[in-house]
Amino acid sequence: MTKLLQFTCFALTSGPRLQPTTFFPGLRKSPASLAGIALVLFVFCIAGGAPSANASPEAKALLLEKGCGGCHYIPGVEDAYGDAGPSLKGMKTRKRLLGGKLKNTPENMKAWLMNPGSVKSGTVMPNLGLTNEDADIMIEYFKKI
Repeated sequence: MTKLLQFTCFALTSGPRLQPTTFFPGLRKSPASLAGIALVLFVFCIAGGAPSANASPEAKALLLEKGCGGCHYIPGVEDAYGDAGPSLKGMKTRKRLLGGKLKNTPENMKAWLMNPGSVKSGTVMPNLGLTNEDADIMIEYFKKI
């Protein structure tokens, strides 16, 4: 469970008792609708939040081994909350990479992952010594997040 969700669950279960009109003073909520909201929040707490892509065992091991989470936020990978590099959340929906320099294609992503300095000189992204197979595993995972 993410740290934010853990805090939210804690706050909801141990915080002050809120009245129905606390957040929407002009609206009165029926007990049934409040029970429904409470049930949804409870399910989110139990299930670990909204569904997200979980890293395959290979991708997770590789991302942890290479220390990617030290610089990047990576959904589905524990303790990957870095903020030195860009968040990897939403990689599947991005049209461009590297601040718009490259089109988001598997070929461009592979070139970047395998040798960042050859794609963008002066980058702080290190060459991680990835193999073709390693890059393919990461790219497949990035297609899910």
